[in-house]
Amino acid sequence: MLAVLLVAGCSKKKGDDPASADGYYLRFKADGVQREYKQTTTAHIYYDADNLTYHCNLAATLTFAGTTKDLMTLFLVNKTAFTTGVTYRLSNGIDMEETGAVMPQVMISLLDPQGKPYTAQFLPVTGLQFDDKAEVRFSEITDKYVKGTFSGLAFGVLPERKEMKIEEGSFYLSIF
Repeated sequence: MLAVLLVAGCSKKKGDDPASADGYYLRFKADGVQREYKQTTTAHIYYDADNLTYHCNLAATLTFAGTTKDLMTLFLVNKTAFTTGVTYRLSNGIDMEETGAVMPQVMISLLDPQGKPYTAQFLPVTGLQFDDKAEVRFSEITDKYVKGTFSGLAFGVLPERKEMKIEEGSFYLSIF
């Protein structure tokens, strides 16, 4: 099922960082088709004391009204603070202290231009064939913005699980 999508608009003042407010983006190729979401962009980084984990939600839409289509969110969870130069992967399971659950380190949630949901969220399970893949790498993390790259292999809803390859992803998002 499609993960909860967190999307919030951000405003900023000129001079807060090297790019103007309209310079934020999340771009990628979905099955070879270039997409760029620049309308509503945000990154939310926080610490979850109950689970002793750090979380990062990266989200962008094509339009302000884009919460039913043309939307992508990358969800990350980690035991230590996020840093540059590290590749975070879906296949890395992160233990959640409070619930005892194991969460993928990275998840992708995407609504395509027709509003069809795709996710990469299933950890590898012995005996089941889930090929979900997702990875994120930060090149810059500041108190104003984050930059980095991502890729993945997401799937539509069961039972069809239509595959969508996500390549050449990059983001430059303001911190919310």
